[in-house]
Amino acid sequence: MIFSGKMFVANKLPSFMLAMFDWNPLFHLIDQARGFIFINYFYRNSNWEYAVYVTIALIMLGLMGEF
Repeated sequence: MIFSGKMFVANKLPSFMLAMFDWNPLFHLIDQARGFIFINYFYRNSNWEYAVYVTIALIMLGLMGEF
């Protein structure tokens, strides 16, 4: 829960702490969802493409391991 970004708002994090969460695709998805849900929240530290690419890569690795 700590590393997912649910407890922290990405726009309020300092840059040295943002680097700790930037690797996690769930952090990007939660930040993007906040931008769609709340009127005055603008996501600028995350992108949805990162989460999609990481998910596709992990699925491909899992399928290669399966077969």
